[in-house]
Amino acid sequence: MTTIALLIFSSLFAVALLHVAWAFGVVWPANNEQTLIDTVIGAPGMSKMPGTGLTLAVAAGIASAGIFALWGAKLVTLPLPAWMQSASLLVLAIIFGLRGFSSYLTIGPLSARTQPFAHLDQWFYAPLCLLICLGFVILLTRQ
Repeated sequence: MTTIALLIFSSLFAVALLHVAWAFGVVWPANNEQTLIDTVIGAPGMSKMPGTGLTLAVAAGIASAGIFALWGAKLVTLPLPAWMQSASLLVLAIIFGLRGFSSYLTIGPLSARTQPFAHLDQWFYAPLCLLICLGFVILLTRQ
């Protein structure tokens, strides 16, 4: 369980750090804002990245999910009731599972995304979400 929790945490922490960088104007892995939008958001007609506050909030949520993985493996303690440990692992498994599976549906919020996001989503982003979902399920079942 330790390895699974650490893999989830490190993956999500890296993604959270990317979001922090984007919040402050970094465009990596692209070379300009529009290419970044097309690569990591893929929303048709979008020409400006989301604002700093929203992007930092997303980063905090992603990092928090990683911390909950550590909590689920009992690598950290949080000042929350014990029942919330299982509940949070279940909710996070559902969130990452829905995010991962939604990329392969022909309807829904991710069905009309532009390239290269659509390709990257089906081959990288969605499988990563599904692996994270599986990790949360494993942590949950080992409670």
